[in-house]
Amino acid sequence: MVYLIRTIAILLLASSTYSQDLDRIAVIVNDGVVLESDIQIKINDYKKNAALDGLSIPQDSTLRELIVDQLILEELQLQIADRVGIKISDEELNLTIKSLAQQNDLTLEDFIKYVGERGDSYSRLREEVKRNLKIRRVQQGSIQNKISISREEVNSFLKTEEALNQLGPELNVKQILIKNESSKDIDSIYEEVLIGLGNGTNFNEFVVTYSEDNNRGDLGWRKITGFPELFKSPISQLKIGQVAEPIKSGAGEHILYLENKRGPTVTFEKEWNVRHILLIPNRIRTETDSEDKIIEIREQIINGASFADLAAEFSDDPGSKQEGGNLGWAGEGLYAPEFEEAIKKSNLNEITQPFLTEFGWHILEVLGTRVEDKTDERVEDQAFSYLFNRKFEEELESHLQELRAEAFVEIKEFD
Repeated sequence: MVYLIRTIAILLLASSTYSQDLDRIAVIVNDGVVLESDIQIKINDYKKNAALDGLSIPQDSTLRELIVDQLILEELQLQIADRVGIKISDEELNLTIKSLAQQNDLTLEDFIKYVGERGDSYSRLREEVKRNLKIRRVQQGSIQNKISISREEVNSFLKTEEALNQLGPELNVKQILIKNESSKDIDSIYEEVLIGLGNGTNFNEFVVTYSEDNNRGDLGWRKITGFPELFKSPISQLKIGQVAEPIKSGAGEHILYLENKRGPTVTFEKEWNVRHILLIPNRIRTETDSEDKIIEIREQIINGASFADLAAEFSDDPGSKQEGGNLGWAGEGLYAPEFEEAIKKSNLNEITQPFLTEFGWHILEVLGTRVEDKTDERVEDQAFSYLFNRKFEEELESHLQELRAEAFVEIKEFD
């Protein structure tokens, strides 16, 4: 709710609060103006936000200078919006305000009620949101095409402490430690662990049996940066449920095991391994003929014919027919809705009934399912967004400085 208070506090002190003497032109900006009442509203909003955040407030003269500069830049950008014809529809405005309400776990009706209970104006809130949307649209049009981020930049950033701490998940790592003076053989233990994990044995059983550390094999939850340097590379290459090859340290020899990971970037996705046969209707083979043919092909497979051979002979999907119709592993959202629905309803190694998509008639077979850890991909996406936003802010600051330098601005001096 504090977020909501701060959001509303950027707006909304009714103009009747100020006398007519205050509502005069304070700044001329090209062909537009900034009113004294606009400045006073922003100053009071700033003080309200500072009080909510427990921040110190600059002296009045300094604060006024900051607010005037802000309003000049806003006016310049709104002039560009008007010049290029940027419009914010009621639908977009309503969706934005609804999203603002949802961020605070409120319905739109409760949000409007809350604004009123604060003594603020909902209609003025709508105008301020529209104004901000226009400014953001101008910024995106001016800046977005100037930004490029290479794969090398993303990879380099992902190796930094900043990225590892901000974006990386927390890892729960267990270990088997065999001390230097021990008579136990680390290599034979490692082989036994590999076989045991493959057979479903819990790693903790091996810890209890073999580990000679005081923490019973538990290294706790940590970011990758929190592990000893010697452990970082092996751990970063592990998937959940995997062990690294033995590592020698000053304390002895270690077998590291990744038990779990957690954090906002941790993502797991179900995937299916699917093969299919597609018949696309054409001038020679009508849709009805294609349906009849796919039914015939299915019957041949049910009676023992090779799916892969029939796919190679009849399928109209050039990307998969030479692979026996195999599409490989894929998660949700990559196929046509009807195709994905058929996948989800299908049992393993079962040939579906023929079904129609926008591409034509299909039959398919699900060969396997798995749950894949997509955390690394999610971290990469977050890293790209982080770099984009950082470059955007840098470019925006430069752009606004140029815009200000090229504008005609006259700040009125009042007695």
